[in-house]
Amino acid sequence: MANSYVTDCAESSADSNTDRLYKNAKVFVTGSSGLVGLQFIKHLNACHIPVVAAIRATTKTGPLLAEVARSSGRLQIVTAELADEEGLAAAMSGCDVVVHAAATIDPNGQGKELRKVNVEGTRHVLNAAIKSGVKHFVHISSLSVITGEEDQFKVTEDEPLRRCREPYANSKIDAEEIVMAEANRGTINVTALRPGFIYGPNEQAWMPRLVDALKKGRALIIGDGSKETNVIYVENLCRAIRLAMLNPIAYGQVYNLTDGEKITKKELFDAIADGSGVPRASIHVSESIARLLCEISSTLAPYAPPIMQPILARYSRPAFRLAAVNQGFDIAKAERELKYVQRIPFREGMSRTLSAWE
Repeated sequence: MANSYVTDCAESSADSNTDRLYKNAKVFVTGSSGLVGLQFIKHLNACHIPVVAAIRATTKTGPLLAEVARSSGRLQIVTAELADEEGLAAAMSGCDVVVHAAATIDPNGQGKELRKVNVEGTRHVLNAAIKSGVKHFVHISSLSVITGEEDQFKVTEDEPLRRCREPYANSKIDAEEIVMAEANRGTINVTALRPGFIYGPNEQAWMPRLVDALKKGRALIIGDGSKETNVIYVENLCRAIRLAMLNPIAYGQVYNLTDGEKITKKELFDAIADGSGVPRASIHVSESIARLLCEISSTLAPYAPPIMQPILARYSRPAFRLAAVNQGFDIAKAERELKYVQRIPFREGMSRTLSAWE
């Protein structure tokens, strides 16, 4: 079982050794208003590491301004669009690390929009980092790039990228390929981190739909619910990012990241139901029926009116992956090379998530 985690940058000798690598570093974060970006900024703020937080012009700044007030001048907010390489490069001036967390995660998202943000956006941010002389580019990828549509067991980073019928997953494959190509060119040090389904306070990508389905008695347990899921608590991900930053062993590498526990689909659903005070899922369906339902929903989604999109999203192909595909991923490489060994356990992380959820 993983040990409880203390966000003070001094909880272990492994962290102390890693901290020396970025003692005077300055970090540029994209997607700063999202779950990962905002939580990572809070994490760096607690570790007294200077941050430049990039947001779009239309982004609400309330949570970030609260962090500015606590930062003692270490946190700066800049407005930058992903397509503006020159503006991004100027904003990155003086930064040592770029953590690229910006992405769109719409389960029914179409290829054009996903490519604009997840693929071309990544290309622009990477080019800007190269132009500005950043030392290390850390790309937040996804385990969906090696999941495909079938069951996976103890899959390592050596597994080939698996294209599938999920536009989101394929967009993350394209983005990771762009980033890792720089490992061969040698123009900038890069690392790709592949988290599973991320959960944490105010997560908006998948948990709200699951909680809503549980409340309405529409959540489905596929088979007996014994297949493995691949969740990661956002604070565990933040720690992994910090352990990778300016760490030479991580240059040119990719890392699978989860909580490191075998959590079944039923355990995940039950933990969320119990923590939310709603009934547990009680409808069991076969995998074949669930797959058919999700195929129909995903086929209809591009043509459905906006009012129907939230309903169809409950039964999208990513939802099928969450509920029905065995997702067994090996994180031994991250444990060995990044010393990603002290983690908040799943039960504690989910409890914190649901107690803080607005």
